[in-house]
Amino acid sequence: MRELNCKQTEKLITQFIENDMDHATKWNFLEHVDKCPSCKEELSIQFLVTTGMQRLENGDTFDLNRELRSKMNTERHHLQVLKSLQDGLYATQALSLLLAFLILIMVVL
Repeated sequence: MRELNCKQTEKLITQFIENDMDHATKWNFLEHVDKCPSCKEELSIQFLVTTGMQRLENGDTFDLNRELRSKMNTERHHLQVLKSLQDGLYATQALSLLLAFLILIMVVL
């Protein structure tokens, strides 16, 4: 995973808000935002403007800070589940190779 700097992170905010980001980029984006108060504030502002305007137009009530926290937590959870599934797939592949190797040894002997 590559680390993002503030400029790269700020360019990705709209993609994050619009759910238009691949998993690896999302992981790096959230890692940076969690560590960088400036980028977290910029994300909050853009989320407030984008989502808040939509809600105002619809006449909905909202707590945008809570919604942003919820969105970030949900995305983190999805990424952790995906990573667990990938780790399980790698383990399954490794066990399959080991089993194939053991069968090959048994056949040769």
